[in-house]
Amino acid sequence: MTVPLFRPFPPPDPPLTDGTVVLRLPRDADAPAIAAACRDPEIARWIPVPTPYRLEDARAFVAFAAEAWSTGREPTFVIVDAASRTLVGTIGIHRRPDEPGKAAVGYWLSPEARGRGAATRAVRLVVRWAFKVEPRLVRMELLTLVGNEASGRVALRAGFAREGVLRGYLPFRGELVDAVMFARLREDPKS
Repeated sequence: MTVPLFRPFPPPDPPLTDGTVVLRLPRDADAPAIAAACRDPEIARWIPVPTPYRLEDARAFVAFAAEAWSTGREPTFVIVDAASRTLVGTIGIHRRPDEPGKAAVGYWLSPEARGRGAATRAVRLVVRWAFKVEPRLVRMELLTLVGNEASGRVALRAGFAREGVLRGYLPFRGELVDAVMFARLREDPKS
């Protein structure tokens, strides 16, 4: 039996919500909605999802999310519209085994959910939750590819500070590309 590198986060019960979005664990039944959303060219432009994105890729993502929860490495949620109960995106926290005080948040939204504050709400919820359940966590990072201004605005609205451009930093589709680093520290004012 393998010892987990991380103390697994207990899944929140009830799911995280602010009344407008709900963050819950992915389910097998979510795969068709995930596959449909990830076929959007804007998601593939900024996030290294498989292209073309197939139903099998979505099923593999759901299986990965279940395994990631069990090891504690990458707690992953689906973002659901609270009123319609429609899946509108995903959000996860990536933890590093060599840097227990740091983690990174990443997300995507379906085209119909963009521009309505769902990403900002989801980022705020998941960051507050992570700081609450992991006392060793000091720094939460959010990286965007240079040019992804929409995600940069989400980071700022969610209380992250823009720290600068990291040149040749982020692996993306076989090369290292420039990325913008945003971060929130545990002691930063809550947003």
